[in-house]
Amino acid sequence: MEIEHISYTAEMVDGLHQSVMLYKALLEQAKKETASDQEAYEIADHVFKNMMKVSE
Repeated sequence: MEIEHISYTAEMVDGLHQSVMLYKALLEQAKKETASDQEAYEIADHVFKNMMKVSE
């Protein structure tokens, strides 16, 4: 099995970092507003996915 080496551009790395930071902020806010971590992750996932769909 071969593993392909992928090179990432600075823009790709920056975009990934921004996505991670956005998700982190969404999750932190959801944790403040819910009683369980599971529910917070579900809310953060839902909001993040919808934001990504809108941006396409």
